[in-house]
Amino acid sequence: MSTSTSDQAALGTADHASARARFSVRHIPLILLAPSIVLLFVFLVLPLAIIVLTSLQPNVLLTFDAPGIDNYGYMLSKSYYLAVIVRTVRIAFVTTLIGLPISFLAAILIYRLDERFRNIALMGLTFPVLTGPLAIVLGYMALLTDGGPLFGPMIELGLIPPLKLLGTETAVIISLIQFVLPFAVLTLYTAVSRIPQQLYEAVTSLGGARMSCFLHVTLPLSLPGLLSASIICFSLAASSYVSPYYLGGAAQQTLTTLISQFILATYNSQLAAAAAVLLLVVMLVTIVAITAFFRKFIR
Repeated sequence: MSTSTSDQAALGTADHASARARFSVRHIPLILLAPSIVLLFVFLVLPLAIIVLTSLQPNVLLTFDAPGIDNYGYMLSKSYYLAVIVRTVRIAFVTTLIGLPISFLAAILIYRLDERFRNIALMGLTFPVLTGPLAIVLGYMALLTDGGPLFGPMIELGLIPPLKLLGTETAVIISLIQFVLPFAVLTLYTAVSRIPQQLYEAVTSLGGARMSCFLHVTLPLSLPGLLSASIICFSLAASSYVSPYYLGGAAQQTLTTLISQFILATYNSQLAAAAAVLLLVVMLVTIVAITAFFRKFIR
């Protein structure tokens, strides 16, 4: 009798240990993700919630019962703020439209380099990122002036008229294109490098030219990378602050510089929060539209 009881106790202990082991294994992913989830909540979800709640509060310009959406109605009813929103989208869209094909071509050319030169080129792409946007913008401020080293000699020789690029959207777009290129090129290089080489050999063996390889192999299989690069380019351009502030000036306000003005000049954190939420909404809507466009062609 005692032996049977001991066996049952041993079996119960083994089952309990097995259940605990299964529970531990099943919850290991959740345990490993817990720190990331906490950081994501503290540094992303919580600040975003605070910004949204702040945007629903009254301010020195508008008095209403909180919470309310009067701040959004005020901004969307003023032609000046609507022009700022449109300008932000336009600058980001043009930057993406010009930067994407340049990045795609650069990624293809880097992929076709010898391995040693390819690594050097990829390392060179990271230098502008390590330098930082402020140093790059200060360089463009010196380069794009009429008396700068790029246009100054040509203007003195009478080859071109004074351009006055500083303080225009063109200067902002030029700087942003250079800023987003490394991120887009690295993204597209990853997409291009994953294409099996056998596919190119198959097209070539069937008599296809280089253009056929590009149209039937490289381009279709790179569409997911193009989608990612488009989202990266648009997001970085729309959320950029340094380039619009220094190269665009007060005449070329974007949502990021408008937010800064609300906080630092008028001390209106409620309208600043509303502008930040509008920027987020504009970016999300555009990203959804870009994704829907590319999904039509991705097989």
